[in-house]
Amino acid sequence: MKKIYFTLLLMVAGTFVGVFAQEESCYTQYRKVFEKRGAFPVEDGAHDNIILTVRDFDGNAECYVARAVVKNGVIVEVDLYYEDGTFDKVEYEFKDKVSWSIFNGMSKTRVTEKDEKINIMFVDKVKPKKKKLMKAPKPNFDL
Repeated sequence: MKKIYFTLLLMVAGTFVGVFAQEESCYTQYRKVFEKRGAFPVEDGAHDNIILTVRDFDGNAECYVARAVVKNGVIVEVDLYYEDGTFDKVEYEFKDKVSWSIFNGMSKTRVTEKDEKINIMFVDKVKPKKKKLMKAPKPNFDL
């Protein structure tokens, strides 16, 4: 009888863990790559193939392919791509009136008047994976 109760308890606990476990957002996945590998400096000019993340305060995130123009190390323009390859300029109303700076390939988080958190990630600037050292094989000698 104790085994049945224990088994039921494990099944119920497993159900709760599955219900409350959440998949990482696209923002979190990208951020971890930048934090682990680092990024090369972002030069002035237009940058295609960047990721624009929009997050709410509940932790939900959406990631979009975008294009950004950087001038003097600051993001000055953002365009969002459509599925057909065209793009349109997007303008956000930010609560703060500071420049949109870039550090380690990612922009500073800016908060819109609609309480959305916006980040831009320059994925082409992510540094490559570090090389791993080759491990020696175990000795195979006839002693």
